[in-house]
Amino acid sequence: MLMPTTNIFAGFGIRAEFVNLIYNELMKHEFVSYADILTLYYGRPDGYYEKYACKYESGYGELKKAFPDVLKALLKACPGCIEDNGKSKGIAYRYIGKDNDPLAAERQAVVQKSIEDYVAFCKASAGILPTSWFSSFFENTQLLLDTKRETEAGGSYIRSSFEQNLTNIDLLPVFYKAIANQQVLRFSYHPFGQESFTLTFHPQYLKEYNGRWFVFGEADREPYHAYNVPLDRIAGEICVIDDVEYIPTKKGFYQEYFKNIIGVTHEKDTKVEEVIIRTKSEYQHGLLQTKPLHHSQKEILPFGEHEGQWYGEVSLTIEPNRELRGRIFLYSENLEVISPQLLREQIKESLQKQVNQYK
Repeated sequence: MLMPTTNIFAGFGIRAEFVNLIYNELMKHEFVSYADILTLYYGRPDGYYEKYACKYESGYGELKKAFPDVLKALLKACPGCIEDNGKSKGIAYRYIGKDNDPLAAERQAVVQKSIEDYVAFCKASAGILPTSWFSSFFENTQLLLDTKRETEAGGSYIRSSFEQNLTNIDLLPVFYKAIANQQVLRFSYHPFGQESFTLTFHPQYLKEYNGRWFVFGEADREPYHAYNVPLDRIAGEICVIDDVEYIPTKKGFYQEYFKNIIGVTHEKDTKVEEVIIRTKSEYQHGLLQTKPLHHSQKEILPFGEHEGQWYGEVSLTIEPNRELRGRIFLYSENLEVISPQLLREQIKESLQKQVNQYK
């Protein structure tokens, strides 16, 4: 259990967010009410809390604790610096002190502590981040030296299930910096089962799926947009091209691009549709509830007895692709695709081929 602290800015969650919001609003030297803070926090329209009581808003209990804490801290630092509007209903408070940031030291202490905590996490997360990625950003620092010593001494206590010593994993920082600096790159790309070729590439987005890293961007060959390059398929040196203007992506493009798929693949002639999957065990049903296949997943039938059989059902609004089929195969006989029929047939055909291999 965390011990209480006298620094009102310390802590996590909605209370800490309220404290900072209240303090920032009071420093404007204007009257601030509970309704004002909730309006800002939840993005409510003006006058919203004239129709709906604040007490019914989610988080109101934490706000009732945070607001007095801020007022007390300010009055302790600057006696007499708070006045109210004299109302019993809709009471509001205004800061009238001369110091425009009287709790600056307290806020700075929390910021410093947060930075220290983050540095500590970075050291511990050497078991999650690829070594080359970690080394690239902390090169020649005491942090990197300390991390290596602690890891070698068995002091690491956090690790990913994926082995991060992947082919070309050291290119992660290269592409990250190229994206940040909007640099055009040229390199040799060797797709599986094809001849190598030189690609002029405008890197725009990095994505990891199933332990493999991909970089997406604009390329000088089809499909041009959202061209997909697995890092482990890059061969030779990577050169920065200065005489080609970088092509940026539209804001939010890749968030939309990946919204309706699992993994990284858009398959030809596929569309977004409802996929219904039946679970064959209570454990499997519960597992899908805690580890959904896709963010669109919804439970449409709780696990139980239905027409003399025991099962549950979930639905996904998704574009079926090979990554989805792979996730379904992962759960073997515990899942059954009910619809769409084409996906059901694809799963059935693949399973039949596997059965035939064992005959």
